[in-house]
Amino acid sequence: MIVVVHDSKYVIQVIGLKGSTISFQKKAIGEILFSLAKKYPNETLAWCSEKVLDNFDSSIVSELLHHNKMILSFNPNEQEFLGAKFGYIDHASILKINKKVLFFTWQLSSIVGVTKASLLNEIVSLVPNKKENFTYLLQSLAIRVIQNGLFCYSEPRLLKEIKVLPTNTSSNFTLFKFVKQHKSFKWLLILFFNILLYERKIAFFPFIYSLFFFSRKWNTNGLDSIDVNSNKKVIISKDIDVIVPTIGRSKHVYKVLCDLRNQTHLPKKVIVVEQNPLPNSTTELHFIKEESWPFIIDHTFTHQSGACNARNIALSKVTSEWTFMCDDDNQFEPSLIEGVYNNIEKYGVEALSTAYPQVNEIITYNRIHQTTIFGSGNSFIKSVHLKKVQFDDAYEFCYGEDFDFGMQLRNIGVDVVYFPKPHITHLKVPMGGFRTKPILKWSYDSIPPIPSPAILLNYLKYRNIEQLNAYKNDIFL
Repeated sequence: MIVVVHDSKYVIQVIGLKGSTISFQKKAIGEILFSLAKKYPNETLAWCSEKVLDNFDSSIVSELLHHNKMILSFNPNEQEFLGAKFGYIDHASILKINKKVLFFTWQLSSIVGVTKASLLNEIVSLVPNKKENFTYLLQSLAIRVIQNGLFCYSEPRLLKEIKVLPTNTSSNFTLFKFVKQHKSFKWLLILFFNILLYERKIAFFPFIYSLFFFSRKWNTNGLDSIDVNSNKKVIISKDIDVIVPTIGRSKHVYKVLCDLRNQTHLPKKVIVVEQNPLPNSTTELHFIKEESWPFIIDHTFTHQSGACNARNIALSKVTSEWTFMCDDDNQFEPSLIEGVYNNIEKYGVEALSTAYPQVNEIITYNRIHQTTIFGSGNSFIKSVHLKKVQFDDAYEFCYGEDFDFGMQLRNIGVDVVYFPKPHITHLKVPMGGFRTKPILKWSYDSIPPIPSPAILLNYLKYRNIEQLNAYKNDIFL
């Protein structure tokens, strides 16, 4: 590993293999880093502020950087480089980063970080100015490549001890410049308007300043030329349990069980939680006992309806190393579980969601990437993490429980990765005959709440105040 030590503007030392020093010219951090990547294409490259050099844990890098498409960095400060104001124009990103765990983010830091030289060589064409502020350079790269296969993380384990550093966030000039180079023009206007509305400031000169910069080229080809073969051991036994919550869909549950029976890699146990709120009702899933199945079926019948409750009951019964969260109206090929395991081993992931098209729907996004979404009916998770999370019943009979569950996983250090293949088809069959529309606390309000309280709960829990205010403006408009 080669370590580039800097004072936030220029490189002051390059530590080579076995602690030797490498000579260099006094240049910007980006210039030195990319020149080293070209000269040493098979090496791991690290950058480190002189303020944390003694705190940098180089011994753990090979374990953390377990495949070739990753960039890890860490900013021990609560505030990120672009500041909270970026939330005014970014509704999609998770800007509230949990600094205690590994966390998916494009907001990379120049304070400390590591990556592979081969990766830098692959994306060097997306760096028009290697002399610019190094944090700006990193975040500009990450935001343009992350959806096409670049894996970016905030990783606190890069430092032996986390200490807050006296650093400043960027100015409004830098913020407007970043928005101009990475968003469409309308977002400049939205940013200007939101700062005026919520901060009572007129960012006229930053707005004019940003107009002198051109939009930057986005990565469209992906990183297909970079081979991924994770050295992280995430599968031991390959045992897997499948959870299937259901209500009024006996025929479709049968089809799901048949698809599972035909798998080239059979599940160890299928946990079915059947709901029927009608008094004196009994199970409709007679085929569970009437037929022979190549796996254990753990069947629970309850009069309490609600997907969150049913999934939590099922999760409490999981005993295998892995869990497949499956809806009762899914359809999939016999190679699904085997194909998912291949992806898990190749990328070293501990939670993934598959593509989930409806019948005759074309899968439009075909790149493996980190994602902010989570599918409660099309996901695979290492079961050890399920002891720390559960579906929040505040979302019962509403929307948003999937995203909330995914965020709970991220906040304990589990990244969720999207894989387009193999996929699961969501049949989206009609509701069962005894289903009724739930009566919520706001069902009879004369003015229906917009957004729905469940979606607002998501924003209150996981977005910063700037994102919340911007969302409020969108709803108003």
